[in-house]
Amino acid sequence: MKWVKRISIIVVLLILIAGAITYFSLNSIVRGVAERQATASLGVTTTVGGAQLSLFGGSFGLSNIDVSSPPKFTAPNLFTLDSVGLDVHYGQLFDTPIHIQKITIDHPVVVVEQSGLKLNLDALMDQMPQTPKTSSGAETQPIKLVIGELDLNNAQVNFLPGIPGLSDSVQVPIESMTLKNIGNAQGNQNGAAIKDVVMQTVVAMSIKAVDASKLSPNVKMLVAQDLNLLAGKLGPDFANQYQPMADTILKQLPQKIQGPANQILQGLQNLKK
Repeated sequence: MKWVKRISIIVVLLILIAGAITYFSLNSIVRGVAERQATASLGVTTTVGGAQLSLFGGSFGLSNIDVSSPPKFTAPNLFTLDSVGLDVHYGQLFDTPIHIQKITIDHPVVVVEQSGLKLNLDALMDQMPQTPKTSSGAETQPIKLVIGELDLNNAQVNFLPGIPGLSDSVQVPIESMTLKNIGNAQGNQNGAAIKDVVMQTVVAMSIKAVDASKLSPNVKMLVAQDLNLLAGKLGPDFANQYQPMADTILKQLPQKIQGPANQILQGLQNLKK
């Protein structure tokens, strides 16, 4: 009977090996899909270092995500993330839109810089395709998401020289912040495209960083005004939450700064047109 036992052990080992191969292959497939979808949606190269899918639980994660800067900006990446964890019921992954209960992002870093008359965040939004396209140029349907809660932990925003009035880089840490009900505008459950989720995240982080930073009043005025305009383009629910934050920053600035700075901003906006 020893040979039966040995065969049983061999069969179990083969099943385990096959399961491991399937598991790692599935992770590789998920990583590739996430990378391609993000690149197609954002219009800039996006890389995903890895994916971890739990076969026995309602969660999976992505790691080492880098979103490249738009053309004409110096920083190699506008947005980087160490890891993204998702709590989700697997059945909902096949819904349209996809419902995700909670996303936890660890150590997201946003870089804010200016080239010419435009912030990189503004440039990223302007060049995003209306309809995502694959690397071959074929149009693809955008993935839509409804996210109950998006938690950002150990975040940071870096402001780079090139913004008028800023001669040195400024790093602003943000311990934590939460965005809620993304893709659920006014309870409609329509979902938000990947590009909208990314833009809401980077704009919300940037507004909070400007508020918490020791940037000079002139720099705060210029950046907060641009972020205010961006917030207004990201849907009424987002605008209602974050435009008042930007307005508060502007109102807190000294009156002697607000007058001249507003004139400069108006001139810049006219040139952008």
